[in-house]
Amino acid sequence: MVSMNRQRIGAIVLLLIAFLALVASRAFPFLDDISGVAETAIALVGAACALLGTYLWLRKTPTAKP
Repeated sequence: MVSMNRQRIGAIVLLLIAFLALVASRAFPFLDDISGVAETAIALVGAACALLGTYLWLRKTPTAKP
């Protein structure tokens, strides 16, 4: 039960980071001054956090019944 709560908290943090990366890559007009490499890095980190957060949220513990 404790490990499930840690997984969910980690998933929430990762999904929040992914959301902030999406906002940073699209919403702020002052980001036009940064390079394309930095924009790509923000998008990749956001996508990785979203995938990992979703995995942690949906992962079942070894004791969970199917």
